[in-house]
Amino acid sequence: MRADRIIAHRGCSLLRPENTRSAFIHTQELGIRWVETDVNRLGDGTLVVFHDDHLGRLTPADGRLAEVNWSTAKDLDVGSHFGAEFSDERMMTLRDTLALLHELNLGLNLEVKVYAHYRAEDVVPDIIAALEDEWHDWERLIISSFNPQVLRLLHQARPTWSLGLLFEKIPDDWQSLAAEVQPVSVHCHYAWLRQPQVDAIKAQGLEIYCYTVNDRKAGIMLWDMGVDGVITDNPNLFAGL
Repeated sequence: MRADRIIAHRGCSLLRPENTRSAFIHTQELGIRWVETDVNRLGDGTLVVFHDDHLGRLTPADGRLAEVNWSTAKDLDVGSHFGAEFSDERMMTLRDTLALLHELNLGLNLEVKVYAHYRAEDVVPDIIAALEDEWHDWERLIISSFNPQVLRLLHQARPTWSLGLLFEKIPDDWQSLAAEVQPVSVHCHYAWLRQPQVDAIKAQGLEIYCYTVNDRKAGIMLWDMGVDGVITDNPNLFAGL
């Protein structure tokens, strides 16, 4: 298996503020060996680990992520929305996050966000550069994206890297994109997954990972179907399995 049976979504985001240093450290403390996190882009091109296009849900600021530069973003509180004790948490750059995950010996499912105000071409070269500088265990990295152009560009530039097709609901023509980018895995929302899809994906020699599984019974059902791993906000739900 390329990844793991249990992957911490944004660094176990029901237990710590998502995509933060404390979330990644807590993931390692729980004994979980893989995290999923998001790479996004600021207005000055800085790559940061942040899920949303807008600042309001996770910081005290308003506006779009693309409207701020790193000089401003680095001071934004990204922890207090979760709890006052996390008020010291700050947004992390992709490079700092990669270095931390290396220190923690965690595998990574890196989801590349591409919102409407920029293109895949704007972000992929810098992601490649950051990974080549900071990542050290290529067998424990899967890069996924809802944007197929991201996957095409990555495959063209680094054909040996491990890619994951990412969907909410797996489309009927998923195999055409798979033929283009030669992924190692398919990722989808678990609620839409059906057994024939699992069988077809496995028949192609690919692995399958499901998000965001925050129900123990659902996780067991998915493993019984042949799903390789679940991406969850709370890995404690699957303790002992």
